[in-house]
Amino acid sequence: MNQNYTNMRISRAAFRYFKSLFLIFTLVFSTNTFAQEIGHAIKVKMKGATEGKTCHLAHFFGYNQYIKVDSAKVQNGELVFQGKEPLKGGIYLIVLSPSKYYDFAVDGKEQFMEIEGDTTDFVGSVKFKGSKENEILFGYRKFLQEKSKEAEAASTMAKLKNDPASQEMSRKKIEGIQKEVEAYMKQIVKEKNGSFASKVIKANMDPELPTELPKKANGRPDSTYLFNYYKGHYFDNLDFGDDRLLRSPFIHTRIERYFKDLVYQVTDSVNHDADKVLKLAKKNKEVYRFALWWVTNKYENSEIVGLDGVFIHLAENYYLKDADWLDSTQRAKFQERVDILKPLQTGLVFPSLIVSDSLGREYNPMQSKTKYTIVHFYDPDCGHCKESAPKLMEFYNKNKERATIYNVSIAYDKKKISDFVYAYKTQPLLNLWDAKGRYYFRKNFDVYSTPTNYILDKDKKIIARRIPVDKLEDFINFYERQQIQKMSGNGGK
Repeated sequence: MNQNYTNMRISRAAFRYFKSLFLIFTLVFSTNTFAQEIGHAIKVKMKGATEGKTCHLAHFFGYNQYIKVDSAKVQNGELVFQGKEPLKGGIYLIVLSPSKYYDFAVDGKEQFMEIEGDTTDFVGSVKFKGSKENEILFGYRKFLQEKSKEAEAASTMAKLKNDPASQEMSRKKIEGIQKEVEAYMKQIVKEKNGSFASKVIKANMDPELPTELPKKANGRPDSTYLFNYYKGHYFDNLDFGDDRLLRSPFIHTRIERYFKDLVYQVTDSVNHDADKVLKLAKKNKEVYRFALWWVTNKYENSEIVGLDGVFIHLAENYYLKDADWLDSTQRAKFQERVDILKPLQTGLVFPSLIVSDSLGREYNPMQSKTKYTIVHFYDPDCGHCKESAPKLMEFYNKNKERATIYNVSIAYDKKKISDFVYAYKTQPLLNLWDAKGRYYFRKNFDVYSTPTNYILDKDKKIIARRIPVDKLEDFINFYERQQIQKMSGNGGK
């Protein structure tokens, strides 16, 4: 169920969350009864909840997951969540089932509240006692729900009346509604400054763009200015210093959208923007730890070729410097991973690899004369390697004029190697092995699974690794198109 408070400028996206969700909240704080005995107490009276059913209290962590903090059974139509410890601030969920849940705010101070609502229209029906924060937040959400209905009606009218005048009238109507919403949000942020509700609302406000574009030296408007301005101010409305927003969808979705839509996916650009985000996140240790984890998780095993340097940058400049939550064993693992990956980065010359054929003759990929060299590490006992062998031979037969394949066994059993070569007809390849025991392939070439491929250019620089065998030709063709574009000046400088 998509939870999103975001006020997007693109048509009606601002209302998507409230249109798609049928939230029904009823939080009920009973301060006098519970304040002296426990740290928090939340009473929920929810019309539509199943009598006797066990439900949960949880809070968001990131966008699409939540962490349970309490459970209660529906008794006489009510739920009571209470405990000795105060709740940390964030966006909490009353979870009636995995697909039916209703969210509300906990600011960290208001620990005793009552909520009453209806599952058929939670936002429209919900009432709070003991929570000024939710009165602010749901006042805004009810306003947004009303404006969403108005925008939907205008859009429907535009579909029914397809003439230009009606289309223009509907466009202006929707545009006016969006301006009303933006003005309402600004008003709340200003009047309720410092409240958690205002921070939640502000976190969903995009930066306001200039109406006039500066001109370049030739007198023409700078077409890149708005993008650069938007990117530069993208995080202005998000308070990285408030870890309550970590227990909400907002920090996660903002960071994710930034790297997806605004960051150029090459190592230097990703590293630059990762540094920017992590500098902002350092205002709060918990937020910083999450942001560092998120960026690392995204790029450590990225499907985008050539981004292996991002993990190395993050490890050397963050995990190995100021990640004080790591113990010595964890830090040593990061260091080991850096030591393995650093000489194997895209763009570097492939490390020395001297391997032998069945007659004892030694070969090194540096000797290859073709435009491309494929170093294919395999294990004769590996099922995936056996499946890949016919595809590798198909690639070889179509590309033997431009690519040499070094078929390197990581096993040391000569009979198994020869049986594999015979069974899968790889005789035309350079079938090789580490006859003198020079290498530990996992450490020297990051072969932690097989098959593992490296693609080298004519200068023996790594241009890709871990490309599946059946995608080798597609990648090389794509790479060549990229090179042609660069040479023609259309693919970057």
